[in-house]
Amino acid sequence: MIHLTEEQQAVVACDLTPGQSLKIMAFAGTGKTSTLIAYAQARPHLRFLYVAFNKSVQLEAAERFPANVVARTAHALAFRTHGHAHKDRLVPSLRANTVMQALGLNHYEEARFTIETLHNYLVSAAPKVEAAHVPHQVQAFYQQRKGRIPDFVDLANQLGRCMCDPTDTTVGMLHDGYLKLYQLSNPVLDYDCILLDEAQDTNPVTGAIVLSQAQSGHGRQPASVIIVGDSHQQIYSFRGARDSLKKIKTSQTMYLTRSFRFDNNIARVANMVLATFKGEKRRLSGTPRDDAKPKWDPDRYTVIARTNAAVFDRAVQLSKTHTLGFAGGLQGYRLNSLKDVYYLYAGLSDGISDAYIKGFYDYEHLRAYAEAVEEIELLGICKVVETYGGRLPKLIDAITEKALDAAKAQITLTTAHKSKGLQWPNVLMLGDFLELVKDGQLINPAGVDPDEFNLIYVAMTRAIYNLRFDKESTLPDFIRIAQEQRKQPRG
Repeated sequence: MIHLTEEQQAVVACDLTPGQSLKIMAFAGTGKTSTLIAYAQARPHLRFLYVAFNKSVQLEAAERFPANVVARTAHALAFRTHGHAHKDRLVPSLRANTVMQALGLNHYEEARFTIETLHNYLVSAAPKVEAAHVPHQVQAFYQQRKGRIPDFVDLANQLGRCMCDPTDTTVGMLHDGYLKLYQLSNPVLDYDCILLDEAQDTNPVTGAIVLSQAQSGHGRQPASVIIVGDSHQQIYSFRGARDSLKKIKTSQTMYLTRSFRFDNNIARVANMVLATFKGEKRRLSGTPRDDAKPKWDPDRYTVIARTNAAVFDRAVQLSKTHTLGFAGGLQGYRLNSLKDVYYLYAGLSDGISDAYIKGFYDYEHLRAYAEAVEEIELLGICKVVETYGGRLPKLIDAITEKALDAAKAQITLTTAHKSKGLQWPNVLMLGDFLELVKDGQLINPAGVDPDEFNLIYVAMTRAIYNLRFDKESTLPDFIRIAQEQRKQPRG
């Protein structure tokens, strides 16, 4: 039996009547899943549905939760009724060149903005495509070129019709497409209580499906709903997540603030970031350890970077002296894209395997496009290509050949996005995260995407024992300045 903290015990003791909802704000490592398991165990007479963020979380939940809990992803729920009909047309994403062909467009930018408009609608709770779904950078892009802005709402509707047409062989159906169709059908989930985990990363369409179950009018007693997550671990706004946890109104809110992962030293640094840049008033606390803390091992640690480009850059350096592993597998770090962009850069278009990259006239057009639509990851790839030039293909091959399973490697490399939900004894954060100090002063958080602060918080709270920062990181300066400001008397 797991020993629960007072906060966890209070959650488990919280009985909800049909139609009531509970929000649990759970900081990093505070045992939210253990709390939900205990909640379900205490109510064997109720039927629970656990809605997981992705397949791996769902599979883990299916093993850990008691028999009265069914674990599903939102997409799995939707596939049975709305995805199965398109099973032979499913595509992971829409490509600009395909959309240009389907809609008769002449420019990549038009296709890209049409795709983004449709995507923003699909992950929203809205019943139809609206002007609010058009990407924010559209206006600046066309003003800069002194061009007329196309009707992206109409183009997105055209694209959506192609996507839903079972006879269309060019566009295909997105997984978010059939999820949207499912939401619009007003589904009924026949359970007593719905558990929504990682709610901060849940896009509005999934939130709408879950929250609608607490409403009457389905011809049955409404379900109770428990929504769990950490607002400060919201790092997927580019996928449509808009921190559902903060925006969702519930009957009551409870908190989990004690982390079992790390001690108060790491908790203190995390609190500094959250209090300084996000105005967080509550404090995360660590768990003191009875045993001696292991020392930093210079030959076995995990590198966490902001971008794939920085991961590759560090892998080049470390591969000369250490065995390397990549969290989640090497295939997730876009080395093929690196190679393809290099071939475009070198004028070797025959070597390009990705039709999307091959569709650009030359490297300059690709780079200009990446800058125009603010595609950070593609810009990072361009920087790596320009840095390594002709050495790049051999470096990629060498890293691919040497890469081991992460559990067997001396050094594990990952991005902050891929590190979420994981933990390691020793963590080194690279210097490509948002600069928190400029010209000796803390930056003003106004106007900064909150995801950037959240990525820093996520990365630092992956450490169990030791957290270090690369020499280019501004975090040591931030900690020093923040500590000095705390010591100053308040006027």
